[in-house]
Amino acid sequence: MKIRILLTLLVLFSMTLSSFGPHKHYISLTQIEYVPAEKSLQITMRFFIDDLEKAVGSRFDKNLALATPDEMKNADVYIERYLENKFKMWLNGTELTPNYLGKQYEDDQVFFFLEVDKVDNIEVLEVQNSMLMEVYEEQQNYIKLRIGEVDKTFILIKANDKEMLKMSATK
Repeated sequence: MKIRILLTLLVLFSMTLSSFGPHKHYISLTQIEYVPAEKSLQITMRFFIDDLEKAVGSRFDKNLALATPDEMKNADVYIERYLENKFKMWLNGTELTPNYLGKQYEDDQVFFFLEVDKVDNIEVLEVQNSMLMEVYEEQQNYIKLRIGEVDKTFILIKANDKEMLKMSATK
């Protein structure tokens, strides 16, 4: 009798666990830091390679094969075009154009480096990041801003892919 109860509990327990199977999280991280000595916004973006390949590849109908010996020679062209369309910034109401400096691979992730120079008098900074959201409904793009003493983190989702930081409100 005890064995039958134990087996029943074991089966129920294993069924409960199997209903909570592995779920992949779709998250990116963008760090934006103001460097006063250089009057620049330095931007580092981090994505999982396979997620980025899926989004950029489907947009341009290309197989980028990032971080492999078969990587497209002009993969950066497609990445830059994708970034220009999906990542936008405004400083005091004026749209900025970040310069794409390059990428770096680390394990299963890719890092992008961008910079906006000649930045002065930051009153309002708006960031819009809709990267990967056309492929993954549950995509979350974390934005970490560091401007002087101000250190803020925002989570952008498909329903709200834009955030504004008013410096006067944070002082």
